[in-house]
Amino acid sequence: MTAATALPPITLENGQSLSAEVAWRRIGHGPVKVLLLHALTGGVFPDGPKGWWGPLFAPDAPLAADRATVWAPNLPGSCYGSTGPRKGEPFPDLTPHDLAEALAAWTEAEDLRFDAAVGGSLGGMVALELALRLPDRIGALGVIGTGGRSDAWILGQNHVQRRILEDPSIPDGTAIALARHAAMLTFRTPESLNARFAEGGIQAWLDHHGRALADRFTRESYLALLKAWDAHDLGRGRGGLVSALGGLKVPLHLLGINSDQLFVPDLVRELAEAARAAGVAVRLDWLHTPHGHDAFLMEWGQVAAWLERLLVEVAP
Repeated sequence: MTAATALPPITLENGQSLSAEVAWRRIGHGPVKVLLLHALTGGVFPDGPKGWWGPLFAPDAPLAADRATVWAPNLPGSCYGSTGPRKGEPFPDLTPHDLAEALAAWTEAEDLRFDAAVGGSLGGMVALELALRLPDRIGALGVIGTGGRSDAWILGQNHVQRRILEDPSIPDGTAIALARHAAMLTFRTPESLNARFAEGGIQAWLDHHGRALADRFTRESYLALLKAWDAHDLGRGRGGLVSALGGLKVPLHLLGINSDQLFVPDLVRELAEAARAAGVAVRLDWLHTPHGHDAFLMEWGQVAAWLERLLVEVAP
């Protein structure tokens, strides 16, 4: 099922108002109800052969149609059906808090309740915010490859991409491709790339990923969601991270990535320790891989095992 829900105006962190529409799909018919939030350039098609989490929807996998009912919304600011920026038109800067406000309004409009909310990377940032906003509609929280804030290292990496995207002298497709080149090097690790491209070919690989994103994404959405990533700070306006997590009323399941070069292990540990200090029931597991941040889109066996444990605990 694919649908779109028009929302009442949302007040953003910067005081502006946004009238948004959220595009979403419902997948499967199983007893466990899961909200699945996509990463930076994902959308409403996590399932299927080309889905960004396709193997996890296979028969007998944790999100198989007879095991789970999955709601997959498109984050506002994206270009896959939800309200987002258009070329030449003003659009407000969004934060993960704002994206969660929109999804909270959508959840309430559709009168949904979830056994678990799960998100990776940017989706994990929004999931954290949403669980604070909707403590009575989410049973457990699963967060992958995300800490409680974007630090200077992340801001610096994203700054390179943003400067490319903000340069009006660079054509749209070229700007998206060049920014993606920079991103792919942060999504992986030297170990991973050296093993794969020991005989050369990394330039062609980068060019392929750049062209692929330019063919399916917009410059405006890329920039809008990078800005949201930069604004991730769960403790902002809440007295710090521990104080903020004091409002989290559901168990927190974290999956850190041991080789992540964006949300490095120390940032994930910081989130786990702050949650424990706030009295939250927290479990921290690690995805062991040479592949870095993108491993949650690659290491299907480990991700499936982690998700299986989470969903078994919340199954009705």
